[in-house]
Amino acid sequence: MNDVLARVLSSADIPVAKEPAGLLRMDGTRPDGMTLIPWRAGKPVVWDVTVVCTCTDSYVGALACEAGAAAEVAAACKMANYSGLSDQYKFYTVALKTLGPFNETA
Repeated sequence: MNDVLARVLSSADIPVAKEPAGLLRMDGTRPDGMTLIPWRAGKPVVWDVTVVCTCTDSYVGALACEAGAAAEVAAACKMANYSGLSDQYKFYTVALKTLGPFNETA
């Protein structure tokens, strides 16, 4: 999915870097991609793609209450993980379910 998103942006003549160096979090992980030009409010966009399996026990309770909840829960976790980037970058999560819809920001 990250490659697809990067190709979509590139086809719109928006230069991107996949897994950009220099954006490491405390645990050594980094986001899936970043635009190389400012996007919104003078900040480049940084994104992270997550695919959620709706059959996982940790999402069953949320799915019983609302359709698409697993993707929203996964997206909220990603937002929390990358909260330190928000002052320099505009961060978006792309979370989708294997058996259902994307999250709202996707």
